[in-house]
Amino acid sequence: MVNLTQEDKQNIRTIWAVVFQEPEENGKAVVIRLFQDHPETKKYFNNFQDINTKEEMEQNVRIRLHGKRVMGALNQVIESLDNWEAVPGILTPLATRHKNVHQVGVHNFKLLFEVILNVFQEALGPAFTPQVCESWRKVFELIFSFLEAFYKKNVDP
Repeated sequence: MVNLTQEDKQNIRTIWAVVFQEPEENGKAVVIRLFQDHPETKKYFNNFQDINTKEEMEQNVRIRLHGKRVMGALNQVIESLDNWEAVPGILTPLATRHKNVHQVGVHNFKLLFEVILNVFQEALGPAFTPQVCESWRKVFELIFSFLEAFYKKNVDP
């Protein structure tokens, strides 16, 4: 299993301090990019089926709200970097909802994490160094490992 060093945690917190200043706007950018890069993911969102252009996505209140929820969940995890034992309590309701209610395959989280890295790289430019990117990859690997184990453990009968 991957371990986060103190340097990793600092890298993550430094970037997050910038990104989370505008959670709604940055979250919206992530959701739009997810739909642009992986249009197949729109099938999980009944309210987004008729939204096709980037302009329509930019104006859609529900996309903005979902982006804000994504950023909020990520914020809870980042606030718990020094108390990783708290993370299952954060991720379990999210995993349950996405697996059982929305029927989102666990692989979609990997797509989301890659999109987040790409959005950060574009938005932050040189501040998002390879070392910082690697720290983010590690935390996303830890999150994905939990989600994947949850999905496997909670197989439908």
